Formats: sequence, C-alpha cells, structure tokens
Amino acid sequence: MALIFSNSYAAPDDLFLQATPAKNKLTTNISLDLVNDTVDFLNLRESEGVKGDSGDYIGGHLNVQYQLYPEWSINADYWHREIEFAQDTNKLNTTALGLTYTPESLSTDDSDLAFKLSFWGNKANELSKSTPTLVNGRKIDEVIVSNPRDMQIQLDTIYTHKIDFMNQINLFGSLGYSQVKVDELDLMVHLTGEGRDCKANININSNNQVTGTPIGRCLIDGLIVRDIDVGQYADQFGLDMQKDLNYDSYYAGLGGSWNWRYKQFESQIAYQYQRLWRNDIDDRVSNFGNTAIKDNHTLGVKFSYDFTPQITAFLQGEIYQNNFVGNIPFLYNGVTASRLDKRYGLASLGLNIRMF
Repeated sequence: MALIFSNSYAAPDDLFLQATPAKNKLTTNISLDLVNDTVDFLNLRESEGVKGDSGDYIGGHLNVQYQLYPEWSINADYWHREIEFAQDTNKLNTTALGLTYTPESLSTDDSDLAFKLSFWGNKANELSKSTPTLVNGRKIDEVIVSNPRDMQIQLDTIYTHKIDFMNQINLFGSLGYSQVKVDELDLMVHLTGEGRDCKANININSNNQVTGTPIGRCLIDGLIVRDIDVGQYADQFGLDMQKDLNYDSYYAGLGGSWNWRYKQFESQIAYQYQRLWRNDIDDRVSNFGNTAIKDNHTLGVKFSYDFTPQITAFLQGEIYQNNFVGNIPFLYNGVTASRLDKRYGLASLGLNIRMF
C-alpha cells in the first residue's frame, strides 16, 4: 500500500514540496543536518577547496503538521544551525509557520492542487568573521554583525500528479517578499596614512554613527593617542548600514520533483531555481568590486523507507549552487557577498512520524 506522506513544509525547505494531502491528522518530522570532513555530500567541500573546519555545519530540524479540516492544514518548523567559518562558530535559528489550502473542487483521483502561505525567518545574536575581509578596497581584520535577522512572506502554488501506483510528479512556483535587518557592526581595522598608524575597534550603528577605540599603541602624527576621531559617518569606511546590510527584496522560484515508490521504499529527486531582486545592495556589492549573486539553483535527493505504517526513516541530500543565498537571506550583505558564490552540500537523516 502506498504511504506517500505530505511534504508541504514551509520555506526554507521548498525543494521537496508536494500537494498530496496528509493521511493523518498530526505528522512530525525530525532530522539531523550536517556536513563536515566525514559527511561531505558529493565531496563538495573538497571540490571547493575547503580545508579544516571551515564550512562545517551541524543542525536539527523539527516540523509539525496538523490537518485542521479536510482542505486546510497548518505546519510549524524550527531549525537550529551551527556553521563554522575558520575559527568562528556562528549559531542561527530559523522558524516558520505555514497554512495550506487544498481545494477539493480542484482535485481529482490522480491530481491535487494546493496553495500555501508561509511566514518564515532567520535570526542570530551575532555573526563573526575573525579572518580578513576586503570591502571596497579596504582591509577589515575582523567583523562582528550584531543581531542579524530576516523575515519572509511567501506564497506557493503546488501541483501533484500521480502517474501510476509507483510514479508521481510535483511542480511548484513561489513568490515572496523578504526584509533583512542588522543592528550594528563592529570592525577591527588598521588605520594608516595621513600620519596615522593605529589599530582600532570601530562601531557603526544603524544610523551610520561611528565610534572608535584604539587597540594598543596608537600613533597619529608621531604622537601616542588614546582617542580617535573617526568622523561622524560610516561612509568613510565605504559602508552604509541602510544600503549594505539593511534591505528589502522580492524573489520568485520554480521547481519540481519526481517520486518513485516500490513497496516500502520511496525516492524523490528535486530541483528548484530561485531569482532575487534586492533594493540597492546588489549595486553596492558591484561597486565594492564583487559580483552580485542574484539567483540560486538547488538539487536534492531523498530516500525514504516505511518501517511501519506510522514511522518512516529518510536520508536526504541537497546541493546549493550559491551557498545559502535565498535560504538564509541575512548571510548576504555588502560584507559577505564575496564568499557566497561557492557550492554547498548538506546531508540530513530523519524520521517521519504519523500519529492520529
């Protein structure tokens, strides 16, 4: 008996969307997500030249779906992620809430059409990069981004067609609005020229106001000083908080997948393309000498096995052409964009539990 379970997760797990109505009132998915030297999906870390712990990822995902009425269901998701970058460990949390409508009048014995409205976002206390970063021709030794977060509202249209008892295809299209916010930046820079030879901690707040504190021995015109006049605005450092780190954008996506089932075993191969239109920031990234990243391609494969009618185990792999662009929007800004044009692979192992 076919037990194809609903995969109407909220973004950012769109890749495996399908409109098949859930056969149970309550369904829970739990997964462990990771990539490291041992778990390197399709050897992407090695092929991209990543060494050491940089790029290591470990996280977890909890998804709960509940069938409110025959045509309506809701789902809630939570991701916790820990991503290594050189000696830094950045911790991120993602939450999502979705409402799906599957009108019976548009369904047949072989096909279903669903409409999904999702609210989702990512948040971190801070993101740190303790290795040098080149922004607008200026070398910044360390960067700390305080309270980065993003918020998205997304509408999906999902079509599922059952070809026969073994094969099913799924198609989906997405439209969304995104908003990225950052509170402040802390930079460690080496100020040189015009009689200066000084390392300093520079703070730039959301209004572009700048304050600076010397680190160690600070020389200006041959004199040791304790205070630095760094001016009033962040544009002296080539940064504008409202254009380089706080921005709105719109995005659209198209994708599809193919399910193949044999008895208790099921596979799903999926693809998604996403295009983003951001206000100001992409022009700013180009002005900094970097290439703006305006889209992303994602490939995925999922293998599932029904141990019982209520419990299914799954193994899942995903490949992103441009890292987490579009998936974790706040990672893309004027400071980080130069490092996000790398492919990234992620593996997940989990359970699907169908309750009552």
